[in-house]
Amino acid sequence: MVLLTAFKRKLHYGWVIFGLTFANLTIEGGAKNSQPVFLVALRNSFGSSVTLTSAIFSVAGLVGAFSSPLLGKLLDRFGPRVMFPLAGAFILAGWLASSFATHLWQLFIFYSVFAALGQTMVSSFSATATLAPWFPNSKGIVLGMADSGNPTGQAIVTPMAQVIVSTLGFRAAYQIFGIAFFLVAAPLNLLFQRRPPVFSEALPDPGLAAPLPSETPETIKGDAGRPAVSGTLPVKVMLRQPAVWLLLATRAVASTANQMTQVHMILFFVLAGYGELQAAVAIGLSGLVGMAGRPSFGLLSDVIGRELVFTLCMSMSVVSILVVLFFSGGGNLAVLVVFVALAGLSDGLSGLLIGAKAADLYPPRALGTVMGVVEVGRGIGIALGPILAGFLFDLQGDYLVAFSLAAGLTFGSILTMWGVRLAQGEARY
Repeated sequence: MVLLTAFKRKLHYGWVIFGLTFANLTIEGGAKNSQPVFLVALRNSFGSSVTLTSAIFSVAGLVGAFSSPLLGKLLDRFGPRVMFPLAGAFILAGWLASSFATHLWQLFIFYSVFAALGQTMVSSFSATATLAPWFPNSKGIVLGMADSGNPTGQAIVTPMAQVIVSTLGFRAAYQIFGIAFFLVAAPLNLLFQRRPPVFSEALPDPGLAAPLPSETPETIKGDAGRPAVSGTLPVKVMLRQPAVWLLLATRAVASTANQMTQVHMILFFVLAGYGELQAAVAIGLSGLVGMAGRPSFGLLSDVIGRELVFTLCMSMSVVSILVVLFFSGGGNLAVLVVFVALAGLSDGLSGLLIGAKAADLYPPRALGTVMGVVEVGRGIGIALGPILAGFLFDLQGDYLVAFSLAAGLTFGSILTMWGVRLAQGEARY
């Protein structure tokens, strides 16, 4: 009977939320990692420069940066059951409209605004805000397993997008994936999504089992069983703490570095002597590696700390950049293998670990707002990274300076993450 009760507790509703979060992040991974495919296709179709074409994805990041704090507040107010289906509708409208674009400037409206709003809403910041409270003492591993949806989308969508673009054109690809992403985001979240329960801070660690609800929101038991306020701070006070802004800075620096390489990776590989499909498959395979890497490193961060695992993962990312930069000439297959391994294990871990760190420091009632602010950093990176790398490519004729700068920024994100550790003493609620 005891074993049966324990088994039932492990099947609590948080695992349904986990499945929905995994699906949402599959959309994010598919949309984000198909950008290198569309960069080449749009550049060839409209005859534009790399800088101007990259700006489509940069503006999308800028829209995400400015909208994420508002989206975080709306998520806290209206809940994921309203916001996620709405996100699916924005993605559908944006991708379908993009398929009918006849001038490049139209994509700055259809994709960079409408689609970007939807994609930001189902990205990792909202995943942390909605999933972490269901597993208050196992955030690292659970967020890591859910974040495997991101490389799953990468593994499926990137090579599939390249095949569709090569055979049917980019317009058909926008239509197919726009509909597919909508069907994943809207109906399932509308039917099954729920707000997280409120937990007592004084309860013992339930691990991966169901967390126990508290008698009153965000309180602990005082003397003689009376509820006592657990020293909560107003959300506005939390947002003024150095830890929040250091998390934002870490997100911005790491995201800028990631986007400087990721969006341009297929074009880089093509110029290095690889085929477009070969490059797309390599990116897809790195996603498969990431499916195992994210939960593993998430679990490891629960054990040894977010900062140490962040340092390890970002170091692997630096090595992957330097390997493809200096050893990929002539279409060397071994370089692709090393890239798949290192990039697959390290890509996307910055957002996962930053989100887990934020969930360590801030309560569920404010996590959507806090993550919305931190997500501004990701938007800055998406806005700055692609267009900066494109500009340096058009200026230099290759990616040497752009990718070298990306490696330096990745190392810089390690320093700011440790800065969070130094500032976290004030970040208590």
